[in-house]
Formats: sequence, structure tokens, C-alpha cells
Amino acid sequence: MARWDYEAINYEAIKTEVVAEDQFLKKLIAMASFVEITSDLYEKNLATFYEGDEEIVGWLEKTWEPEEVQHGKALREYVRHAWPELDWDKAYRGFYEEYAPLCTLDEFQPTRAREMLARMVVETGTSTLYRAIQRYAEEIGEPILAQIAHNIHKDEVYHYEAFDQGFKKYNESEKLGRKEIVKVVYDRLKEIKDEDAAIAFKQIAPGEDYEDFRKEAKRFAHRYYPYKMATKMLMHPLGLHRHIENATAATMEKALHVLGI
Repeated sequence: MARWDYEAINYEAIKTEVVAEDQFLKKLIAMASFVEITSDLYEKNLATFYEGDEEIVGWLEKTWEPEEVQHGKALREYVRHAWPELDWDKAYRGFYEEYAPLCTLDEFQPTRAREMLARMVVETGTSTLYRAIQRYAEEIGEPILAQIAHNIHKDEVYHYEAFDQGFKKYNESEKLGRKEIVKVVYDRLKEIKDEDAAIAFKQIAPGEDYEDFRKEAKRFAHRYYPYKMATKMLMHPLGLHRHIENATAATMEKALHVLGI
């Protein structure tokens, strides 16, 4: 059962006067809504990849996908109230038509343990993104967005923990060493593309320069992104002693900056 219900949120209480002139925020939330609500495509690919594992596939179908799609629905409703000028449905149709064909098994890791690691990297990215959005919303005084972002953040942390359990399960037989784990994590970080974001941006801001948006996103990240949290989550699969983890955390954090995160 979901830990919260997007329909129970009081969207009428959105402080639209706070958001009205914040073009970056409105675009960011709209783009996120597109990606989240399309999670059914990812779930089908993951279910195919883990076919035969009833526990994993059952969790993907009954928990992970419904919760991810709910994220998209909550963000969609937020956009419809905070940015009524945007035709969300039309923009989303354009996004889906271009993006759906790109969601294939080709981008998956070669083994099940490695793919679980890759999913942990993705969940690290999403959970920390919504933590940053929550921080920003609290600063500008928009409690409804802060509430939604907090709810999504907590879900994504739970999903990370579930994929972590899946990694441990499959790694009992694959026995990936620390060097192999680092390689999967680092390679997945490098592969984090903003292809989906670029496609979404094109639909919600036709004619505008996406590079300008990316520069603004980097400024947003430098101020609000929880780098320490991201570093801890990315290093967790290595199973390092706390002192060693603390000693190497700064290097990982620098790597995140170099990768443009």
C-alpha cells in the first residue's frame, strides 16, 4: 500500500503567486512529471530482465511502478495548478512519442547484480533531486511543493533500499569485488544523460535554448543539491569501514561535480 495518496494533497493551497514568475521551477517540475509518469515503460523492461524472480518482479509491478507513476501524477497536478498556461496533455503526448522508443533493454547492465547497482545509482539521483526541490520550496515558502517533494524523496530512498537488497541477493552468486562495483557505479554515473530532460524541455519550452536551462540547473544544484547524501548512497554498496568511507567521501563528491551533477 502506498505511503501517501496524491489525490489527498490540497493543490488549491499552492501559493501560485510565489511560483508564477519562477520559470525555471515550473519547467523543472513539468519535465520531472513527464519522466515519472512514464515509469511503466521502465517497469516492463525491468520485469523482463528479472523474469523468473517472482519476488523482484512482484515488487516492481505492485509497488515500484505504482509509486513512481503516482509521483508523476502528483507533479502533473501541481503543474496544472501552478502553470495553467501549459497544455500538459499535449506536451506529454509529444514527449511520449519521441521518448518511448528509446526505452529498451539495450541500456541495461549485462548481469542482474550489476543492473541492481545501476538502479541504485538512478534512485540516488532521484531521491537527492527531490530533496533539493524540497529545500528550494521551503526557502521560497511554497509548502505544497515541499510536501510533494518530501513524499517523493522518501519513496525514492525506500526504492534505493529495495534495489540494495536485490543487489545483495544477486551478488551472493556474482561476487562482484569493490573494483567491479566502483566501475559499474562510475560508468552508470557517466551514462546519466539528460536525453529525457532535453526531449521534455523541447515540448514545454519550444524555441528556447536548452543549454541555458542546463546552466541554471547547475546553479540550482550547487546551492540546494545534497552532495553528502548522494556520496553516502553511492558508496554504500562498497561496504567500506566508516573511517575509510569518510576518508574517501571528498573524492567521490568531487567526482560528482566533475560529472556535472
